[in-house]
Amino acid sequence: MSEIVKAQAPYDLQVEHYHGDVLGIRTATPRISWKYDGHVADGDEVELEITLHMPGQEGKTESIMTEPVNNVLFNWPLDPLVSREQVEVKARLVDGDSKGAWSKPLKFDEGILEYWELLAGFIGPTWPEEKTDHRHLPLIRHEFTLKDKPVYARLYLSALGLVEGHVNGKEMSKDILTPGWTCYDDRLECWTYDLTDDLNAGENAFGFYLGDGWYRGRIGFKGGKANIYGDKIGVFAQLEVTYSDGSSEQIFSNSHDDTWKSAKGPITQSDLCEGERYDSHLEKDGFDQPGYDDSDWYPVAQIPFDQRKMEFPILPPVRATMVNQPLSIKKIREYDGKADWQIDFGQNCTQRINLHITNAKDGDVIELQHAEVLESDGTLSTRPLRRGQQIDQYVSNGSEAYFEARFATHGFRYAEIRGWRGDLTADDMECKVYFSDMKQTGTFESSNKNVNRLDDNALWSMRSNFVSLPTDCPQRDERLGWTGDISLFSPTAAYFYDVEGFLSSWMQDVAHEQKRLGTVPFYVPFIPYAEWTEPQGIAIWGDSSVRVPWAIYMASGDKQMLAKQYPAAKAWIDEVKGYLSEDGVWDRKPPYSLGQLGDWLDPNAPADNPVKAMTEKNLVATAFYANSCDMFVKMGHELGNDAEADEYSKLAAHVHLGFRKRFFNDKGIMTSDTQCAYALAIAFGLVDDDPETKEFAGHRLALLVRRAHGKIGTGFAGTPYILPALTETGHMNEAYELFLSEECPSWMYQVKMGGTTTWERWDSMEPDGSVNPGVMTSFNHYSLGSVADWIHATVGGLKPTAPAWHQFEVAPRPGGGLTSAKASHETPFGTAKVEWTYEAGKLSVSVDVPYGATAQVDIPGYDKVELRDGHYENSFDYQEV
Repeated sequence: MSEIVKAQAPYDLQVEHYHGDVLGIRTATPRISWKYDGHVADGDEVELEITLHMPGQEGKTESIMTEPVNNVLFNWPLDPLVSREQVEVKARLVDGDSKGAWSKPLKFDEGILEYWELLAGFIGPTWPEEKTDHRHLPLIRHEFTLKDKPVYARLYLSALGLVEGHVNGKEMSKDILTPGWTCYDDRLECWTYDLTDDLNAGENAFGFYLGDGWYRGRIGFKGGKANIYGDKIGVFAQLEVTYSDGSSEQIFSNSHDDTWKSAKGPITQSDLCEGERYDSHLEKDGFDQPGYDDSDWYPVAQIPFDQRKMEFPILPPVRATMVNQPLSIKKIREYDGKADWQIDFGQNCTQRINLHITNAKDGDVIELQHAEVLESDGTLSTRPLRRGQQIDQYVSNGSEAYFEARFATHGFRYAEIRGWRGDLTADDMECKVYFSDMKQTGTFESSNKNVNRLDDNALWSMRSNFVSLPTDCPQRDERLGWTGDISLFSPTAAYFYDVEGFLSSWMQDVAHEQKRLGTVPFYVPFIPYAEWTEPQGIAIWGDSSVRVPWAIYMASGDKQMLAKQYPAAKAWIDEVKGYLSEDGVWDRKPPYSLGQLGDWLDPNAPADNPVKAMTEKNLVATAFYANSCDMFVKMGHELGNDAEADEYSKLAAHVHLGFRKRFFNDKGIMTSDTQCAYALAIAFGLVDDDPETKEFAGHRLALLVRRAHGKIGTGFAGTPYILPALTETGHMNEAYELFLSEECPSWMYQVKMGGTTTWERWDSMEPDGSVNPGVMTSFNHYSLGSVADWIHATVGGLKPTAPAWHQFEVAPRPGGGLTSAKASHETPFGTAKVEWTYEAGKLSVSVDVPYGATAQVDIPGYDKVELRDGHYENSFDYQEV
């Protein structure tokens, strides 16, 4: 049974991979995408109406006709745009003489496309500063006069360090941690803000808070390092206004204009991990408004920086788009008319408390400390945070105030507020959730609340760690862009959110560091620490240069992005080719002592030495390299590099054969008789050419799961692939037994223990409620959450099989007592959705297929069926596993 509804107006117009209206895009030939809310009839066309104009000038409108199937990343049909050009695009369907309704218009601005047009300078304080961290942070201000109220005003803003901008007494935006963390030696983001409604005829004022951030703040573990990129911070501000008479004016930050001034502000020290101290006695009330007396302020100094390294971002800004309310507030101690309170916000994530302070006396110090979990005695668990103690302090001047850290973020569920006078209630605080403001694209829900919680945990861990770049954890003194974590998690991330801009931005830094260092480092941006001082090519981590671009491409179908990343992927494949033995096995050690990490955090490894996994490291390395070779061959074919792809397919076949010969004996037993080994061999197609061996490997894997009584036996490398491997070889009973087990180690153990995110270790919390004593214990890593990819594909039944979800598979496999599930993903073509219920041997399935995509329905015992756009429902006789 099917239902097909005729499309009305196109919807969700977007430029490149931005969502909604955009300021400051970086390309002169932007691609446009749109979707349809139903079926598009044969013979219909699409009309695009594109209006172009320069600021303050009359617009010119062009009409472009194209085929409906060109709606994903449609190439720019007009002349290249120029700096500052403003664009409005609308779309409608045209059927002969009949014209449909227009879509909602999409508006966007070009950024500044030529570096020599970036005329401002980076300016900062002139007073002597400490050469180490914990420095008193500066304010920068500037007053200026406009001859009239502008009809157009754009501020191009960046910083060496971090900046929060104010104009005429109000914040310019809700963005935080601007301009974000990139490889500053290669590129620095410049953000655009529309100030048209905020500026006045006559006097105006800018005020900027500056923070150390990643530029000169202390970064990393084992003491970390400060001043990585420089020891001077400064703001870059370039304001461009146009008046109604067509005239224009520009205002630049520069050290030659004595109306740009600096002073020490109320933030006396700030560290991204350790926290922030704010002394309200040092506030400069009104410094961001005209008429403020800045006669005792200091001049500013210019900080040299190559403007050629500045660019306009393709990733979204970091913003608060959600709020968590307290689940409980309890007083834990009283003293001197004050009290300490403990708050449970119910959700572990990256967030900050905005505290309304009403009863403090002059000189009171109110302290906020944050932690992910509680110790078994009910106190905050701060030991795993190491240096990153996440403590904010507010020194009161006795006035009512709101306090929220500006240049620090915290990963926590629990907080203590110390030194509070009077009662503390939920009305006194707001807990804002921060992450890069991506569009959520994927959803999942089932009849099993624990399964839903596990999927949510993976989603929350992603949010917590997608903050400017993909980090490993949001709480302790690490927070680095580890390449291995996202190498494994990228397909899951691309289901949950539209990550194309976010991850493509970070991949620019991966390619830069790879070229600079000669290999893909352990984390990006790369800063040498302790045993991670010398980067070396290691499997999984280095494979990110292939695996992440492929995941982005499968989600988006963006060949431009794939082409940009292709050289870096090729460089990785060629590098590792030099580490292979003659039989195609990667067993040559890198030149440094660290070696392969293998199945890192294998639950059977010693707690104090997670690198000692049960599976041979050479086996893991070769399996991942073979998989990367296969992906690289696909990349080549997708980009039309067929001859090169054919050559590398020979390399891939050589590695496949070497893997089978080296790691299987003549009875089909692997040299590492572990869950991880068989999972990788099956999931990566390394035994597809030998059906008997593949069948035996599936049986052996299932046997190992049964012998473990449903406990997981994989670490970093094997965990994403064990359930897919069991599913592919027909062992659904064992897959669900493993998936739903609540015994440690298991995914559901984390849920049973109250986890609201996925943990770094299977046993980050012990069964008795105590925190794992290891020095590396986090409750918010997304790597183990890669199981969500299997949840969506197998429990939900929704999986892409072609780039951009042009084709997808509908293949639910009910089991484990689940009676229903639904999964949806907002593809580049529209919403793909599957819902199923299972009752009394009947499997009822409904499917939504967007126009431009096709779905293949695969139900055991029935022929596969291909569906095109529309809504479909059917029932099947089905025997649950």
